[in-house]
Amino acid sequence: MSSSTGGRRRSEDLVARAREEMTAGSERPDATTTAADPDPVRDGEHVPPPAGTARFGPLALLVPAGIVAFVALRVVSGDALRARIDESACAWTGCTGTGMAAVGWLLITLPVLWAVVAVVLWARFSAPARVGAVLLGLAFLLVAWVHVPGRRSALDLLLDGPAAGAMATGIRWGGVGAGVAVVAVLVRTVRADGGRRPDRGPVGPALVAVALLGTLAVALVRAEAPPVTVAEAMPERTFEAAGDTLRRTGGKDLRGCAGVLAGDVLDGCVRTVRVTYTTDDSDAVVHLAAVLYPGERAARERRGRLPRGTAQLGIPAGETITVSSTTGSWVLLSSVGHADGRSIAGAERGYLLWAAKQVAYRFIGRQVGLLVAPSAGDGVGPRTP
Repeated sequence: MSSSTGGRRRSEDLVARAREEMTAGSERPDATTTAADPDPVRDGEHVPPPAGTARFGPLALLVPAGIVAFVALRVVSGDALRARIDESACAWTGCTGTGMAAVGWLLITLPVLWAVVAVVLWARFSAPARVGAVLLGLAFLLVAWVHVPGRRSALDLLLDGPAAGAMATGIRWGGVGAGVAVVAVLVRTVRADGGRRPDRGPVGPALVAVALLGTLAVALVRAEAPPVTVAEAMPERTFEAAGDTLRRTGGKDLRGCAGVLAGDVLDGCVRTVRVTYTTDDSDAVVHLAAVLYPGERAARERRGRLPRGTAQLGIPAGETITVSSTTGSWVLLSSVGHADGRSIAGAERGYLLWAAKQVAYRFIGRQVGLLVAPSAGDGVGPRTP
């Protein structure tokens, strides 16, 4: 009896002990679960997110704000910026056809070339250098954008000045060159992403450079020579206008305008075309000096400062009548007198100025591409009506 009772007690004790251990085990926290718990609250304090996540919010707002500011800058100052750039290019190149075509080509290709250089060297740039590279790239992009016409405009109407046609040719071929560079970069990127090893060495960049230089060469060859020289502005040795025959006896191209007038009243000029024509029937000699400025505003300002009746320098001695006018970016100075240099009588002023008017109209017609004979009026007309 007693032994049987002792056995049951020990069995009951073991069962009770096992129950206690199971209960204690279920109440004890699991170490694995605690280690994997992603609860960010520790000791009652909130754990902040990583630093990169905190900076992402402001940067995400800066990108659209920058795009809006860039577009607003283009809308507000695009026309003024384009005029300033084109005038500076005319001053630097002398408004020659090849020079303006090269500038137009560079305006379009420079953003793409700079983007390629920045991508290649990006890993070597410091943080300030990267910011500067982005800002410089945006400046190049803005300069190119203001020279791209919209859907309802044409490039020829967007540009102005005597070399507008040559600059338009450079812009068009610059667009072709930029497209070649972009396609080359995309092909190289796709080949690298597809697991194909890109061509090593300078072969790829050399081909892109050859293609770009090829478009530049085509732009220079196809650039139209603007009428800013004697050969283009007054090419005829003789021409007829309003019944008179005028013959060119001299012509000169100048870079600048030194020696045209005394003093510095013509400062800021780009170049000058000087020609001399004579009319056999009216005994008149016309000395035309056409002075080119970077823009129309500068031409009007300089013409307004000219003293009335100022005589040109470098023409034969004798009495002359000098008149001035503007056409586009040109200031025209016409001095006319008798072939023998004698004094001018009051009754002779009309037909002398008539000869000067015919030469000036011929020059203006070459600038605008429309040759029109002048009409008589205000006492200015042929000696024999």
